[in-house]
Amino acid sequence: MRLVPSGALRACVYAALPPLLLLAAASPATARQPAAPTPLGSEWPLDAQHFDASRIWRHSQGAGVTVAVVDTGVNARHPDLAGRVLPGTDVTGQATDGRVDVSADSHGTSVAGVIAGSGGRGRGMAGLAPRATVLPVRVSADNAADPLALARGIVYATDHGASVINISMVTTDPDPQIRDAVAYARRHDAVVVAAAGNNGRAGNPVGYPAAFPGVLAVSGTTRDGGFWPSAESGSYVALAAPAVDIFSTRNSGGYLTKDGTSYSAPYVSAAAALLRAAYPAESAGQIIARLIGTADRPGKGSDAGSGRDDRFGYGIVDPLKALGAPTPAAGADPLLTAAGAGTPKAAEATGGTSGGTVAVLSAVAVAAVAVAGGLLLRRRSRRRT
Repeated sequence: MRLVPSGALRACVYAALPPLLLLAAASPATARQPAAPTPLGSEWPLDAQHFDASRIWRHSQGAGVTVAVVDTGVNARHPDLAGRVLPGTDVTGQATDGRVDVSADSHGTSVAGVIAGSGGRGRGMAGLAPRATVLPVRVSADNAADPLALARGIVYATDHGASVINISMVTTDPDPQIRDAVAYARRHDAVVVAAAGNNGRAGNPVGYPAAFPGVLAVSGTTRDGGFWPSAESGSYVALAAPAVDIFSTRNSGGYLTKDGTSYSAPYVSAAAALLRAAYPAESAGQIIARLIGTADRPGKGSDAGSGRDDRFGYGIVDPLKALGAPTPAAGADPLLTAAGAGTPKAAEATGGTSGGTVAVLSAVAVAAVAVAGGLLLRRRSRRRT
């Protein structure tokens, strides 16, 4: 069960602070930035009606920040990722350094593109943090990963300089190895971001590692800011981000368009990278407090008293507002200091959703593989229709 911030805690973090500072007054975020890429028209989350990336990039582009992509590997040869991908690791038993992705849905490569795509010299797609560096941690070749591999991947990312760790995988089993790995990452000041999952219409099971303490669990939104109904919801959800028609890098060198909270999570990871670049002295907890305290809550005028709900968490991530927010109190960490939200329910995760590409551990798979002495994280997806 993951602990999530209450409305009272959110108020506590910001109560003694003045209104959000203008970006011009947030000196770390106003350092001169290099030329930024121009987002393609198909990258709707980056346009002026949504994240407004062109304004964000005047203040931070994520330079100097390492974001681990714990996934299926990353094709480092893609033109929009060239020079952005460090040598990483492969815990699947294959002799690679993580810079390979043969998954059928280009999962790791497309997640990396959402975070740190460079824009391909004006011809390709741009990530939200186009100057961040990606550390590929390959824990799955295509549709399965052992929980121990996922746990080892999180620890590797922590030990190799990742200050943000993106996990676009979901299991319904609260495996203690993964929980302990997440706790290790948080103790070492990493921001851990995980997709909530795509089974909101299929029982809405509690997903892990999203629901573990200290994790920024991310649900999904539509183009108009509504809740994406296939996204999973619950008391552990902290933020929401775009989940439909996400244009990104394909492992063959081209592009794809997908739906899923697998792509919502990297937008939040990229936002964390922007903040860590702009405010390098701030702790992971302070970065999380910025993200939660500045999120855009749909319908917050009528729901202001509660501070959050189970679909959007504290709202849709707003990187521009987070960059201009006052410095949170030292030691602030909303995800680790709030009251718990109840005992997660047991439920079977069955299949994906249209375009969904989040890894899911099904109860059926657990039963079948347990006979052989192992557990599998199953990622099932269907083609977009």
